[in-house]
Amino acid sequence: MAPRATWPVVVCVGVTVVALAALHLDGVGTVDPIVQTLSDYVAVPGGYSLLGVAALALAAAVGLLGAGLRGWGLAAPGAPAALMAAASGGLVAAAVFPTNVPGTPAGPIANVHRVAGAVVLVALPVAAWMVARRAAASPAWRAAAPVLTRLAVATAALSALFLLSNVPIVISGSPLFAVLGVLQRVLYAVMLVLLLMIAFAARSTAAAGRTAVDLAVAAVDPVPTRDPIDGRLGRTA
Repeated sequence: MAPRATWPVVVCVGVTVVALAALHLDGVGTVDPIVQTLSDYVAVPGGYSLLGVAALALAAAVGLLGAGLRGWGLAAPGAPAALMAAASGGLVAAAVFPTNVPGTPAGPIANVHRVAGAVVLVALPVAAWMVARRAAASPAWRAAAPVLTRLAVATAALSALFLLSNVPIVISGSPLFAVLGVLQRVLYAVMLVLLLMIAFAARSTAAAGRTAVDLAVAAVDPVPTRDPIDGRLGRTA
């Protein structure tokens, strides 16, 4: 089976970025990006729809990456692919079940949103770490392994810090520190770069694989060359 194309992943990440940029523009004066998280844009007119577009596009990007790992030649892709599928499902759930509007009590739907977000922030960094470790053991991926490792570690550290910062919110309603919005935005920026780097590494391996196949075909079935003597005989016959 031919490896999956990586351009749909890039397109999905691009859709996510555009939707988030539109949210930030629409939310000027309503949502404080320093303090408030992305989910709080649900209070902006049209915010639920744009949040849904961003989350679903990101879910598609993560799901496509997970589904393509085996075809792209990554060693033992089963575990990271399963975690990426879980992260993709968590993003879909976060899109369908929004958080509560700021200043209102959190109900069951908001709690589902929080749990779905936690699933994403646990499953995706672990999956990225697995991809980076397996990249080091896969000849076609080895060149990308150092960058993937650094991005996976950064994503895991930021995810852990963000999750720990949300514990006081769940318990007392107050954040651990006043720049939670900045932390989440940095986390998602690093995460998007990580997804793009995995896609670019996969594209490189797919291109290398096609080149190897072309060379193998050329070696098995070389282009016939005409013997100059036969050519001369043909002209004099």
